[in-house]
Amino acid sequence: MNSESPIAIEADETHGRTAVLRVRGRLDGVTAPVLLDHCAKVQAEGRNLVLNLAGVSFMGSSGVGALLVLVDQFQEQAGQVRFACVSESARAVVDLLDLEEYLPIHGSEADALLAMAA
Repeated sequence: MNSESPIAIEADETHGRTAVLRVRGRLDGVTAPVLLDHCAKVQAEGRNLVLNLAGVSFMGSSGVGALLVLVDQFQEQAGQVRFACVSESARAVVDLLDLEEYLPIHGSEADALLAMAA
């Protein structure tokens, strides 16, 4: 993440049909469209997605909205998105809004990949 960008998204290796993206920085009105764009590329390739949120330092309402949109978009095309290693600040927002039912969250990337395969 450079000093000009409030978000960094790193692609990990693909695990079968599943791509892993790691997010660091702020997830807000400025950066949510950047995240959605990266994830749209994964979806366009017909892959599932594990989104590692361990490095998210702040998550605003636009960030929450982006995560919910991702779940809907992937499901509409018979795909899956799972969230892994959610940071404390992001988890506090998810818990406050009681979104656990809508956002499939796992403690590790490995757990998310296993759930994807089940």
